[in-house]
Amino acid sequence: MEKSPHKTTPVQSMRRNMCWRPDRILVYLGLIAILIFLHSGSSPTNRRIDLPPSTPDPLIPAQVWQLYTTVGARNTSVTHQDALKKTKLAANLAATWFPVDGAWSYRFIGTEFGTQFVKDHFRDQQDIVDVYTSLRVPVMASDFLRYLLLAGDGGVYADSDVEMIKPLHEWVPEPYRNVTRAMVGVEKDHPTDDEPEGWSFRFVQHTLMTAKGHPIMVNMVRNITDKMLQLSYEKQVPVEELELHDRDVVRITGPRGFKDVVFEHLSAQVGWSVGWRNVTGMVEPRLFGDTLVVPINYFAAGQQHSGSDGKSPDRRVQHYWSGTWRHWDESMA
Repeated sequence: MEKSPHKTTPVQSMRRNMCWRPDRILVYLGLIAILIFLHSGSSPTNRRIDLPPSTPDPLIPAQVWQLYTTVGARNTSVTHQDALKKTKLAANLAATWFPVDGAWSYRFIGTEFGTQFVKDHFRDQQDIVDVYTSLRVPVMASDFLRYLLLAGDGGVYADSDVEMIKPLHEWVPEPYRNVTRAMVGVEKDHPTDDEPEGWSFRFVQHTLMTAKGHPIMVNMVRNITDKMLQLSYEKQVPVEELELHDRDVVRITGPRGFKDVVFEHLSAQVGWSVGWRNVTGMVEPRLFGDTLVVPINYFAAGQQHSGSDGKSPDRRVQHYWSGTWRHWDESMA
């Protein structure tokens, strides 16, 4: 009678394979480590979640955008030299941004470059190009272009009346540098009788920091385009002939439109509805998925409301609220 073949156990088989296939040792060790972790007794509700260590490679491109645009004759180019000559404030504050620290690049752009940028980066979305080149309200054109620049290339955008206080590589706190793809700051956070809920809350638009193609910027671009086309359809006039009011600016390119898009993105990141009540009174940064929301003193220090402190060590920038966009078309007359 033939002897039945000797059966090996799974452990013996693994040992034999490990002896003959040393290249598999790391794989087995990895599997063992995973099993140990899964059976360590930690539940998803009480396990501490550590952020990954910071790395030198930024998620946000190392480039700064500032702009000086006109409305009306959209083919007019405003050079860096012209802008500094026209606006003394812009000249003084631009000096705080360039040359920027380390490997960061700096671009001060005019209307011609902005228009060409939009045509190049959004050539497959002609409705976006058409709406941008048709805008005739200075503040809306300025708002729209900043979102387009960051959606197309990413980096940091700052108005020409914003002074850089802290070096760019220090803006995102170290624990969050390896996960942050967008950084948005609180600008208003105080009681008011002018809002339905009795509270005024908005995010900063004069200073923005995002990765290329971040959903906040992409969604702002799409929302602005759709709302302008809808208005054009409702009033039966081309976009360039639309009669727009302050409320249109606020809800389309301005603070209300921006706030809605930010909260929509934060909610999508964490899986529950995020609103102003979740971020009011912030004193420390708070991460919502890939987006870091920072307290008012980071980007909006020195205001007479919302607990803003002009001497705060948290200041990344100082905004001088000069509203230079109001006179851009007049300055080029």
